[in-house]
Amino acid sequence: MERLGSLSRGGRANAAVAWVSVGALGAVAVASALAGDLPWSLLALALAAPVAAPAVADRDPTATVPWPLAVVSVATVAGPWVGVPAEIAGYLAVAAFATTAVVDLVAFTSVGLSRRFAAAFVALTTMAAQAVWTVVQFYADRWLGTGYLGSKAELQWDLVAATAVAVAAGVAFLWYGSRFEYARSSNEPARPGST
Repeated sequence: MERLGSLSRGGRANAAVAWVSVGALGAVAVASALAGDLPWSLLALALAAPVAAPAVADRDPTATVPWPLAVVSVATVAGPWVGVPAEIAGYLAVAAFATTAVVDLVAFTSVGLSRRFAAAFVALTTMAAQAVWTVVQFYADRWLGTGYLGSKAELQWDLVAATAVAVAAGVAFLWYGSRFEYARSSNEPARPGST
């Protein structure tokens, strides 16, 4: 079965970009909180967690996800600050969170997933994360007086759009995994048939 490669040590340049991305996510979280947008601040912090988690858990600052995932995470959550509609940025941010979490699972644990299963898992995780984000928005509307969710019909179309984004995230993950070999740690042997 075709397996995903390991990301255990991505190198200093990769780690530098990842840590700058974590700082940028933190800055967006603080700016959003100061602007009174607590749910968006929480989303930015949630995106920082899977980017930083491997390095924290491994106690190795170079154990990070590939830099494109970290940069995409920042781009999605910073989107509304540069004119991207918050709804679209939210879908993309949730997909970035799910993708990074799955990469963490595959790269930094003993879990071995085929590339196709991992892509399906990205799609399912994106849909689940979007459902959680929808619940956060509902309670923000109720308790904080925000206006994220307009009507039940709008909520249903949001979930349909989130499903479409989830499928697209799974396809993008499959494409990325088939095109690029992940960096391996120097002490980890390559598995037969891994790419």
